Amino acid sequence: MTASPPALPAPGVPDLAGATLRRGVPPLLAYAVLAAAMDVYVGNRFEVVSPAAIAAVAFTLAVAVFAAADGARRRLRPAAPGALTRHRPDLIALNVTTAVTWLSTFYALDHLEPAVVNVVSLALGPVITVLAGPLLRRRSRVLGTEVAVSVGLCGLLGVLVWGSFSGRSGLGEIAAGDVARGLAFTLSCAAGSAANILYMKRLNDAGCDPGSVLATRFVLIGVVSWALVALEGAPGLHAALVPGVVVAVIGVGVPLCVLQAGVRHTEPITTSLLLCLSPLFALLLQLGDGRLRFSPLTLVGVVGVVALVAVGVLVRDRGPGKAPPVPRPRRP
Repeated sequence: MTASPPALPAPGVPDLAGATLRRGVPPLLAYAVLAAAMDVYVGNRFEVVSPAAIAAVAFTLAVAVFAAADGARRRLRPAAPGALTRHRPDLIALNVTTAVTWLSTFYALDHLEPAVVNVVSLALGPVITVLAGPLLRRRSRVLGTEVAVSVGLCGLLGVLVWGSFSGRSGLGEIAAGDVARGLAFTLSCAAGSAANILYMKRLNDAGCDPGSVLATRFVLIGVVSWALVALEGAPGLHAALVPGVVVAVIGVGVPLCVLQAGVRHTEPITTSLLLCLSPLFALLLQLGDGRLRFSPLTLVGVVGVVALVAVGVLVRDRGPGKAPPVPRPRRP
């Protein structure tokens, strides 16, 4: 029997689903562009400024702004902090995974091409979820296509890593030690991002107020970043002020707002697919960075990874049963 076409809205009746989608897509595209822009921007700034210094400024500002916003909200609508207090271990774990994710991202960008860091951290999220899902959630079910997609992702990521070691990435010839360190930080970023999803989900399910979580989740990374600055003894901290503010705005504050707006108006499958475009935006934006050259190998790898991640998201959306969700990109 042929499936009937989708019903069209009656004359004079607005297409609410279409209108909602149109409100959701632009913020999600903006998030993908901002994530890519931050990677390219800080990768360039790390030529002259320490990653720890930029992180210290950015997350100190983020903590101050989110704490002030949460305080103002509480004065208008007082609420007991019960849920957050009862789930303090999860909040501490979220602080740890947030610090691991962001600091690993910054130090990876100090060693590798931004598009490579962006796409590797994006692609490893689903791979980690497929491997760790049955351990984290005993009733989860991994689909055969997801396993095949994960294998394909690992193969493409291996090609990108080989390209970095062999001088075929956008950065050209890089010392093997720098590539190895960059890869280690990228792997750490992907693992931290996957763990972030888990703890944010747990706090949300426990009824913790999102504003209160935001006001406290960046505390540890701020402290650790200032400790690293002190240990490095790097002079010229003032040079990190402008990059730190830029990261706080385009890497933390604005992305959180636009992502929330986009998720509110779109289905999870739409969200996941649109956020997969971030590596492509990173590849385009880094063409304006004079220290980077165009790399055909990176282009092929990024397009292939994005396509496989999209296939994995679609399969999960249409597949039967419950399984771990496809993780969002590492930020925010």
